[in-house]
Amino acid sequence: MSKNRKFKTLTEEEKQLIVNTYNDVENGTWEERASTLANQLGSTQRTIRRWASEKLKLKNKKDFESEQFKQAKKRKFDKTKKRFIITWAQNATKIFEPFFENIKTYAEFINADIHIIAGRYKNPTSTWTSNQESDEWWDKNVVPYLDANRHNIHKYVTIMSDIKIQPTAVNPMTGLHSVSGVNSCVFGSPKVQLEMIPVLESQPPKMMVTTGSVTKKNYTDSKAGKKGEFHHTYGFSIIEINDDKSFFIRQVTANDKDGSFTDLYYDVKDGNVSEINEIEGIVLGDLHIGNHDEKVLKSTFKLMNKIKPKHVVLHDVFDGYSINHHEAKDPFIQYGKEVLGTNDLGKELDEMLEVLDNFKNFENVVIVRSNHDDFLDRWLKNEDWKRQPTMKNSTLYMDLSLRLLKQYSKDTHKIKGVIPDVINQKFPNYITLDRTSSYKIKDYECGLHG
Repeated sequence: MSKNRKFKTLTEEEKQLIVNTYNDVENGTWEERASTLANQLGSTQRTIRRWASEKLKLKNKKDFESEQFKQAKKRKFDKTKKRFIITWAQNATKIFEPFFENIKTYAEFINADIHIIAGRYKNPTSTWTSNQESDEWWDKNVVPYLDANRHNIHKYVTIMSDIKIQPTAVNPMTGLHSVSGVNSCVFGSPKVQLEMIPVLESQPPKMMVTTGSVTKKNYTDSKAGKKGEFHHTYGFSIIEINDDKSFFIRQVTANDKDGSFTDLYYDVKDGNVSEINEIEGIVLGDLHIGNHDEKVLKSTFKLMNKIKPKHVVLHDVFDGYSINHHEAKDPFIQYGKEVLGTNDLGKELDEMLEVLDNFKNFENVVIVRSNHDDFLDRWLKNEDWKRQPTMKNSTLYMDLSLRLLKQYSKDTHKIKGVIPDVINQKFPNYITLDRTSSYKIKDYECGLHG
């Protein structure tokens, strides 16, 4: 293809490719992108840059930043506040008014600072990329709260309002794990996502979350647009500063019909805040009893006794540290377990049942079949009781094997496993699921682990 190609020979698709590539500011410098275009279109980098500026009238990003956005880049946070509500708003898009009114009501109720991250829709198939200048505006209602700055509101928490994420991104936080250092952080996105980041034992836990949106669904009819529309969630993240060392982050999602939402003990609807005395259900994090945090568990029971869930869903109630197959061939770990007595399966099962006894006063306790439950079944199937480093588990091995044999004698395709059998022997009213079971609470599927 000739390097002396004329602009008039470009197809409309090729012109749009130049527009899209020019606006793709997150993929290298304009010089680098122009060089790639030159190879694709059979021209020179200099010619591509001339077409962009003279023929297509493309402007530098800063040339068409609206006054709204310029002010958002200067946004400060209120240092007197201990609570922050952070959500996201798309350019050239109306807000979901009932939800926004509820946010303002709740912010006043808990004395929170509202930050609305200024988002742009830059999908290559969106008309916005070719009409960027006239669409550089946000709903007038969010302008007083609009934010495009970065805020270290706590020693270990950052609001990342200066980072713009495509609203159609499949995984909004991909590649952003390190940008906040050791700090937990909040990103603006209409998709609600939470990720815990592994840290060294001496470091504070690190959490990354996205916000959800305060603006309505406004996507193209492309594949990416329709996926974005499906995952679009009305919501916000809330940060509570406890002291100079600790903080709390929660994600709150709203009803997409009336904009109502709940947070902890409060229900916010029609601009009013009321206290909750009952909820439909609660799903706890994996318990891993024996390796659980007693302080967290006590706080959880305190919460549950106040909001009285009708359904309590539990995952990984059994940890399996006593017979963990990942450590079975490590003689040093096995020696340590023998010395410390942590290879006592009976003791671990007793502790599991002891903790589960705390849930007996709740109406529906549901034990979801989880991968750590399999540790015990795997141990029974793969290990030889005669070759165990300790004999303390020998008689228990026989008893649990018999339980498993009885299950297989009834139906080889509907096996719950040993842990559900042990639990139901002491708590017959607890609902123990197998791998194919469905358990729905208000149309939400809660029967799956992972």
